[in-house]
Amino acid sequence: MGIASARDDDGHVPLEHVMSSLFRKLATLSGLTLAGLAGYLCLWPVPAEPVSWSAPTAPGYVGVFAPNTRLANLHMIDTGAEFGPEHMAIGPDGKLYAAMSSGNLLRMDPDGGGQEIFANTGGRVLGFAFDAEGRMIVADAMKGLLVITPEAQVSVLADHVNTGDPIRYADAVIVAPDGIVYFTDASARFAPRDWGGSYEASLLDIMEQSATGRVLAYDPATATTRIVAHGLSFANGIALSADGHTLFVNETGRYRLWKIDGRAMDLDVKSGSPQARVLLDNLPGYPDNLMRGRDGRIWVGLFRPRNPAADSLSDSPFLRKVLLRLPRFLLPVGDPYGHVFAIDEDGHVTADLQDPTGAYPETTGATETADRLYIHSLHAPGIGWVATPAGEGASAQANAREEIFVLRSIREPHGAGDSWCAPARTGFEPFPTDAERFFSFWSLAVRPEDGRVIETQDERVADLHACFGPTADRARQNFYAEIQLGEISIIGTGECLALRTDFPEAGLYPVRCQLVLTDISAPFIGGLLTTNTMTSQASFGGETTPAGYMQASIATIRLWRK
Repeated sequence: MGIASARDDDGHVPLEHVMSSLFRKLATLSGLTLAGLAGYLCLWPVPAEPVSWSAPTAPGYVGVFAPNTRLANLHMIDTGAEFGPEHMAIGPDGKLYAAMSSGNLLRMDPDGGGQEIFANTGGRVLGFAFDAEGRMIVADAMKGLLVITPEAQVSVLADHVNTGDPIRYADAVIVAPDGIVYFTDASARFAPRDWGGSYEASLLDIMEQSATGRVLAYDPATATTRIVAHGLSFANGIALSADGHTLFVNETGRYRLWKIDGRAMDLDVKSGSPQARVLLDNLPGYPDNLMRGRDGRIWVGLFRPRNPAADSLSDSPFLRKVLLRLPRFLLPVGDPYGHVFAIDEDGHVTADLQDPTGAYPETTGATETADRLYIHSLHAPGIGWVATPAGEGASAQANAREEIFVLRSIREPHGAGDSWCAPARTGFEPFPTDAERFFSFWSLAVRPEDGRVIETQDERVADLHACFGPTADRARQNFYAEIQLGEISIIGTGECLALRTDFPEAGLYPVRCQLVLTDISAPFIGGLLTTNTMTSQASFGGETTPAGYMQASIATIRLWRK
């Protein structure tokens, strides 16, 4: 029945009919709007094609990253209208240089005085370093690898690897003592010049997780660029080891830091090659810049803390694609949180500075001098700094004469050779059978408040190839071992002593072993390995028979420098 036929005796349309008609129209309109919104969220084209991956459970701020306020209340250097000191370094002239959001490279005295614009590349500089000639070598996200002379003349060193293979996202750069320039191409998919800037391009790359980031090397002698390694989810900060050819590289999209051999050729980091290994994994935030500091420190900046919602979508590429259709302020990128920390070359955290309020936004890194630690930021309205941390352990670690490792060892099944345990190698006659044995060594995790071991098989960090032989004392055995602890090669000789039998219960007996370590990789000159072993009826693996004890041992390795 139409409205015309619904009039009352006075010719008026009853209110209930008017409201009913209005509600029907609103419902239709709402339905169409919701359908359109659903269609937009599900079907509207976006540039990224997210892939599934498995994000580790975030550890939170615990252990060496327990919350503190050492980065709060920064001193500030006013930079006027300039903001976003994404990268900073001290130049050969003793001046502080800072790459700002405007594209300007500021130059100033270390205290912030005498500010001037040194150069502008016309792009966005995200990293720079100085070569032996005092030239600034620049990673420009828009332009590629550039060089700026002391007279501020800008030219391009490399914007392609080869024909048809452009450098889309130059991000961080270092210059090795031999002149080779190592730099990161954060994404082979998203170029900042094409996608509204470095932040939007990085967001697309990390949301997609196609892991196209790579490490490149430019040789100034031949003006050629090669791929060192690829397969990184947003290859970000880069630093160089003391040996001049080992690289530290942040993989921002997967919360970890790699150690990569700079001599590698087009290495896939996921291949399992010993030329690339994860040094720090499952960090509490997104790692950004890497900078060499004083006394062996390497400074790491965490751009933002991780967001559980983002991690939960790692295996849901469709939902990540839906998120990319939303306004950017709705994305789960983590709350502001200031955080920089320092490590040594073995990945031990030696200093940690945090500001849970996030007052200084997006802490991307740190530049250390004798008296100041300048804090990098993507968007800060000035340059923040604190006094160079003292007593954090970095200097003590760098100058220590001893390094100590506490590990768990597990005997592994392995085919034995016929002559490996010959007396010419070991210095003793081996057992007729079961003389040659293989052990894996695993890092431990302990509870900070009391030192109790809470994880005994965290990460495999070493392997031991051993020989055993009899002595005149039946309770003692000769013990020879060759150990590979990361990049450290070690030879040890010593003995094992059975302490008791059927203790703490039948079928078990404790054994103490000791090796004097010699013929060891530099910079070490010797060391000592001791083990506290529970031998059982189970020859291999991580459990005893009878059950309930760790098989085989808890080991300590002490290494000494000159």
